[in-house]
Amino acid sequence: MTGRRVVLVLAAVCVAAAVVKLRPLVRDFDTVGVRFEASARADSPGTRLDEVLLGHLDHFAYIRSFDHVFAAGSRRVAIRRPLWFDRCEVRQGDFYRFLQWLPFQSGLDIGAPGEPPGWQYSTDTRDHVVSGRLDAPANGLTFYDAWAYCAAAGGRLPSGDEWTAAAVGREGRRYPWGEDFNPAPWPYLDPLLNATRPCAGHPETDTPQGVAELGHNVSEWAAGAGVPPTALVMGGNGYNAPRDLYSLGVLNRRAPANYRSPYLGFRCVYESAPAATPWRTETDTAVLAVGEYGIGIPEDARVPGLLAHIPRDRLSLIGRLFAEDGRGAVEVHLTTTEITRREYDAFLRDPFVALGLHAEANQPRGHRHRPQDWEAQMHEPDLPVVNVDWWSAYAFASWAGGRLPTAQEWEGAASGQGRRIYPWGNEWRAWVNSVPADHVAREPRVVRGDDHDATPEGLLAMGGNVSEWTRSVSGASGRYSVVVKGGNYLLPIGETARMDFRNHVAPNHRSPTLGFRVAFDRPR
Repeated sequence: MTGRRVVLVLAAVCVAAAVVKLRPLVRDFDTVGVRFEASARADSPGTRLDEVLLGHLDHFAYIRSFDHVFAAGSRRVAIRRPLWFDRCEVRQGDFYRFLQWLPFQSGLDIGAPGEPPGWQYSTDTRDHVVSGRLDAPANGLTFYDAWAYCAAAGGRLPSGDEWTAAAVGREGRRYPWGEDFNPAPWPYLDPLLNATRPCAGHPETDTPQGVAELGHNVSEWAAGAGVPPTALVMGGNGYNAPRDLYSLGVLNRRAPANYRSPYLGFRCVYESAPAATPWRTETDTAVLAVGEYGIGIPEDARVPGLLAHIPRDRLSLIGRLFAEDGRGAVEVHLTTTEITRREYDAFLRDPFVALGLHAEANQPRGHRHRPQDWEAQMHEPDLPVVNVDWWSAYAFASWAGGRLPTAQEWEGAASGQGRRIYPWGNEWRAWVNSVPADHVAREPRVVRGDDHDATPEGLLAMGGNVSEWTRSVSGASGRYSVVVKGGNYLLPIGETARMDFRNHVAPNHRSPTLGFRVAFDRPR
């Protein structure tokens, strides 16, 4: 009779629950809507730069040359007085004349800061197969050689900022000549032939101001910040590929000042209209106008910030983030915080949960949603619920009227769709400046509205507290597993707070550092 009475009571409860439309005991959740609408992004310098970088993600698996540019982000420079740029790269014949003139001079102060004492200016192309082509760009010379030539000519090497301003213009061009890549300056299979062509052979690739070859022929020395100045390599050349990447106007590389290459030359810049050089070569210049120029990464570019911070073995993450763009405009609402023990207690007390109404179809027989340490957990009901496996997290999300987020949705929400590396931004927040990267908190915390670990949109504790289940299945561990996102209080915060941090664990796994949050496809 006792068993029958229990059954009757359960039946009555079920009927009562059906009358109230199977509503969970916890009806409301505090959520934040995250809108994925990258497919609607307007055409802009940032999206156009992203397009090129996305096309060559594999290249960045082994090339780190542009990391300093990506990390510097958006920058602007003010050109406060006109600058006269050589229209063409300095020619071999001009540099040879400089070397022939130099021994007859005395008391010249043309050395670069940091130049080794007794440096002998030279080029290593005298015996090169192309050395007889005196109208080809000078090459095979160091930063010190280029600096000395320009100083003796009455000018100087351009700064990296000035060179970039000339390449991208005030309109922020993708390439020196415009928005579309032009392969015409690379007609030969032999890269050396592509780097030794006379100037102005392709006027369609000049800048609107008439500066030639900023994106091809040979790359060019420029002076970066610092004392002594950093030696920068600007622009594309006949050798480096992919060419549509290396010819981008905003990119540059660093090199040792004593480096020589047949694909590296220079041009000079003057602060007033120049006359002929002392060794009687004529100068032909174009003016860089006064104004403000955007010389860094465009503000709305997403890929450079990711490349600056994401480990190279995780480049596929960038592709996954941008694959979400194809969904069109989608809004996902995530619970502001991880599900608390108080909320989970209401789930456990619902009789429909006990009857398996919200269970995933493959949930193991005899599974229990109640954690073994539940009584101890309820001593602090506002902390995140932990020691729940994937089956229980799935069932709670179904009971709440939602679902577990995918790993891609979680990453997109934490990163602002790829615009930041930590939930709060690309830089380590001031609140952790005094905390070492290997710091471990040892215990979870109650998350409040003013929590330091917060996205600009208002999602809390995505960088730490407890790790979180997703609904994404993975085979990365060599077996069936589920992707777990986010750091937790027992892991070092420096690496695990990053939006690309993830683990792969079995769905039966329970841990005191593992909880979850819920996603809804409609506002709550």
